[in-house]
Amino acid sequence: MPPRRSASATATASALKSRCSRLEDLLRSALASRARARADLERTRLRLRTAGDDFVMAFEAIDARTDAAIAAAELRGLLGHDLDVDTMLTVATEHLLARFRPTNAAIWLCNARGDHGLAAYGASDTPRGRAESTLGLIGREVCPGLAADAAPLVAESALDLVHAPPPGGGVLPGRRAMICPMSHRGERFGAILLLQDQSAPWQANAADQLGAIAGVLGEQIDRITRIVMQRSSGWPTAGGGEPGPDGAD
Repeated sequence: MPPRRSASATATASALKSRCSRLEDLLRSALASRARARADLERTRLRLRTAGDDFVMAFEAIDARTDAAIAAAELRGLLGHDLDVDTMLTVATEHLLARFRPTNAAIWLCNARGDHGLAAYGASDTPRGRAESTLGLIGREVCPGLAADAAPLVAESALDLVHAPPPGGGVLPGRRAMICPMSHRGERFGAILLLQDQSAPWQANAADQLGAIAGVLGEQIDRITRIVMQRSSGWPTAGGGEPGPDGAD
């Protein structure tokens, strides 16, 4: 091969090699840029998903607080400034049945020792007579253990509420339950129970609403007690003029 042709071929090969090297560098650079772009895109997607989740959670929290505030305001408006406890319990029970339908609602009041007595009951599908023994058990076993500041306790199986159900399970089998203390200023005044068939799901934000209603009832009972005590300068006497706990007429 003539020297001139050999030199030309060598130069061409060298140029091709240099060009290939540059192309390889460009390709590596493009691949690296592509990887960085994909990583940035994934980070952006993650931030958007997180922001979206945070937004949904914030919206759900606002929705729950709104429902609770509405439930409390409705009951407070219905109760007004009445000082009769029986009227208050009747109105509260009707409110519970209307708001959480279909459900059975029980309200206990407690004394200073923490003993709970059934004060009101509203039935959707379980008459009081049939539920009486079960409610008595819950009043003795469950209600005294509720902390004054406890959130509503939700049991998807109402049997989980008690250690030993009544014979045959009473009215608990096949039902779900929600129970909440009625408290105000750290003092407990009783408890509320919702009991309904497991085939009927809880409505949205049911626990928040029950907690708000229980708070209103605790506040009302505290208010009534204070007003009655102030007016009588002691415990009110019975209708027949019987002495109160302090022996005064």
